[in-house]
Amino acid sequence: MTCMETQRLITPFINDELTLNQTEEFIDHVNSCPECREELEVYYALLTAMKQLDEDKILYDDFSMELSTKLEREQEKIIQTKFTYYRKKGMLVLIILMMAFVMNWRYSGSKLEPRIIVTESNYQLRYQYRRYRKEPIEVSLQNYMRKTSDQR
Repeated sequence: MTCMETQRLITPFINDELTLNQTEEFIDHVNSCPECREELEVYYALLTAMKQLDEDKILYDDFSMELSTKLEREQEKIIQTKFTYYRKKGMLVLIILMMAFVMNWRYSGSKLEPRIIVTESNYQLRYQYRRYRKEPIEVSLQNYMRKTSDQR
């Protein structure tokens, strides 16, 4: 994230209007860039003081400490959200693996069919039977062919 993008997001950050990804990038940049951090502190002090005046609250002296607390809270929120996300993904993978194991175990324990070891084949007999058997259509055709050949 560039300094311009960060400075554009200062007000939405203070008003808690950023998405989680935007907040993460914003905090990373602010922690690494002293100029943007200083700008954030100025805006935070100004906007927070104006908000407190509008609400007739007592003005706090240490806006820098409040800002540090807000940044830490946001970082912890990001960490918690990521932890929850990865925990859910891990549980989903674990459930899928357990279901696969149960299904595999369920079908592997089913009744085993007896194994038949073939020592000799009767394929030749079936082939010859099909070749020499007489079907009604074939018998009719052969009779017809014989009659026509006899008539010539």
